[in-house]
Amino acid sequence: MTAEAAAEVIERLADDADLAGDWSGHSLRRGFATAARAVGHDPLEIARAGAWADGSRALNRYFEDVNRVTNSPLVGIGL
Repeated sequence: MTAEAAAEVIERLADDADLAGDWSGHSLRRGFATAARAVGHDPLEIARAGAWADGSRALNRYFEDVNRVTNSPLVGIGL
């Protein structure tokens, strides 16, 4: 399957599910990295599994998104 075909499938499924926003094959890649880090997987192993270059700035931004949520002072206070 080409990257373009994967993007078409993702876009169609998002439309069918009435999900707002822009969806693409990249959404799966980013979602994988974010979810894997959120449950504590090693960043280096995530990078290798997703074929990101060592020290990838894009991947580090995805991890920062996770940290912003998990380290929020709102976590655990019932809001």
